[in-house]
Amino acid sequence: MLELQKKNDFDFLLLFLCIIAWVVGLFLVFSATHIHESGPLVNSTRNQIIWVSMGLITILIITSIPTRFYFSISYVAYGLSLLLLLYGFFTGVISKGAERWIIIGGVRLQPAEFAKIGLVLALARYFSTKTLSLERITSFIVPCILIIVPFGFILKQPDLGSALILCAIALPVFFWAGLSILELFFLTSPLLSLILSAIPLIMAFTSHASLGIGGAIPWGIFFLTLCVILYITRPPMFIVVSLITLNLFTAGITTVVWNGFLQDYQKKRILSFINPQADPAGAGYQVIQSKVAIGSGHLVGKGYLKGTQTRLSFLPEQHTDFIFSVLGEQFGLFGCAAILLLYLLIIIRGYMTTQYVKNRFSNLVIVGSVSLLAFHIFINVSMTVGMMPVVGVPLPFLSYGGSFTLTIAILIGFILNARYNKQDF
Repeated sequence: MLELQKKNDFDFLLLFLCIIAWVVGLFLVFSATHIHESGPLVNSTRNQIIWVSMGLITILIITSIPTRFYFSISYVAYGLSLLLLLYGFFTGVISKGAERWIIIGGVRLQPAEFAKIGLVLALARYFSTKTLSLERITSFIVPCILIIVPFGFILKQPDLGSALILCAIALPVFFWAGLSILELFFLTSPLLSLILSAIPLIMAFTSHASLGIGGAIPWGIFFLTLCVILYITRPPMFIVVSLITLNLFTAGITTVVWNGFLQDYQKKRILSFINPQADPAGAGYQVIQSKVAIGSGHLVGKGYLKGTQTRLSFLPEQHTDFIFSVLGEQFGLFGCAAILLLYLLIIIRGYMTTQYVKNRFSNLVIVGSVSLLAFHIFINVSMTVGMMPVVGVPLPFLSYGGSFTLTIAILIGFILNARYNKQDF
């Protein structure tokens, strides 16, 4: 009876959806690399088949291990992930200007990927017995330290994309740990102030004319809205004072740094990072070529292996960061919509697992794992269509890469494990 119950608890649908996504990814990796008759990409498809096979085996192994084991090694896994990051500083292989790779046993690995797993486990372990509240600022000390340490290491490499992912997954985990939507808004309001205050400065620089008082209207509306919400909700006075002070500070420091410390060439770099059209032959080349590829696919695409942007290698990193562009060129809007629907089903199915699991640690691991997948998808797709700057974030299941494939497999394994072992922990 126990074995029958275990079998019923295994989420075959989630695993099946993931396998479909991986199979699509293998075909796309082949289409992006088959034109190379020599060089490092010549065996990409074969290597990816090996990594996906290892990923499926990893999923089954992780699912079969009792959840209590992951609870017990959470902090150890986090510590080991930090050691791998430190190890990369001393022996890391420099690739595309960043020391992101380490070699263990002849295999190249990306320590930043395993830092994501370590952080998910560490936050889940900590919040399994703790709750968050803005009324208790001290409750943020430990989780913020857990996030800031790997964030700093990864940013130093530099790997901005992976560093941002670490911060992004904190929001849904914080929500599950006790913060309300309103408290999350308060928590992120200084960042929103920074962005809104920077927009008129960037626009004025590009137009070579001051926007005057009109440039401050978006931030002013936001700040007024924040004050109204604070008045209506009436949180403790120290929260009110802290939020108003932080929002005024971030808005003010943005202006001071932009006008007083940044040189024109530094401003141009920031502008090209945000707007690729400002430097079409340099920083903006990748996004421009990506948008051309996706747009040229129209509704149904040019057909498998028939994408001109792909075959002529106009797309940089087309087998990794810009694999979605390959999809768009060859299968068009319908193909992109189908993959996004598949992703949506995986994400929904993942979050639904929390309905079957009562253990707080397991639910936090599920939320962290699914959120990590979701943010990777959102950032990568937005990046390829020009809605976000290029930050080097691969696309789950589709992008080529051993470390990333194993990371995705481990996350899926955690989700399946939580449901499969719900009676044991």
